[in-house]
Amino acid sequence: MSTLFDTAPLRASPVLRKALAIGLRLPRAALRPWPSAAHARPPVLVNSIPKSGTHLVLQLARALPETHYWGTFIATTPSLTLRPRTPEALARRLGRLLPGEVAGAHLFHSQNSETALRASGVLHLFVCRDPRDVLLSEAHYLATMNRWHRMHRPFRRLDDPTARLRLAIEGFDARYPSCEQRLAPYLGWLAAPDTLVLRYEDFFGPARAKTLARISAAFASRARWPGDQQALAARLATAIAPQKSHTFHTGGTQKWRTAYDPATLRRANQRLGPVLAALGYPES
Repeated sequence: MSTLFDTAPLRASPVLRKALAIGLRLPRAALRPWPSAAHARPPVLVNSIPKSGTHLVLQLARALPETHYWGTFIATTPSLTLRPRTPEALARRLGRLLPGEVAGAHLFHSQNSETALRASGVLHLFVCRDPRDVLLSEAHYLATMNRWHRMHRPFRRLDDPTARLRLAIEGFDARYPSCEQRLAPYLGWLAAPDTLVLRYEDFFGPARAKTLARISAAFASRARWPGDQQALAARLATAIAPQKSHTFHTGGTQKWRTAYDPATLRRANQRLGPVLAALGYPES
């Protein structure tokens, strides 16, 4: 069933993806076990700052043994409205994850969510990326790819890529505030126990093997899986296929170094200073 999400029609249509995920809610609910059963086969939550490689890491997570994907995605601020859900409502949704279920998320840090993840034995993968690349990807995505997002029209009205980037930096209104205000609520996950923090850039280049080994080891430990971790890491490597993601356009890392004009880069660094420091990305 989960392979339906990989077909070309569903990759091209957010409406079809959402409809399939909604249609699967009833059979998914019928499989919900007693709460203690989740610890035997942990759910896997791929949580990220938006535009940080969520779907790439979901591809890896879906390649883990005995996992299933139902299209579940949990967002603090749903894209259609950007109205924040309450921590209590989010904790309830996290508590309904099935054993072995792989789900995606853009989830602000809160103690409620931490507690819910711990109670269900969730393997929590938190993905971050250089925020300046995040803003580039976000500006392109909102202007050209997601017409159901509340910010699609404001971005689409701007023809100049630099103007779109500046909108992503400065924000639009209270529900789409400046970039540092949008990213800061995620930073609590960096120090959260039982959270495996992953950097998007480390899935490429020399750090890739070590990153996949960390995921394999975390899964084996949480699931008490006795298999060959090296073989599992190799299996995860073959699952990476960015071109199969419905959000993929060009990918890449460190694109901000050539895509920003000097004035826009200075403004981004001013806004993002504390966020860059927390995530470990230098300003220059």
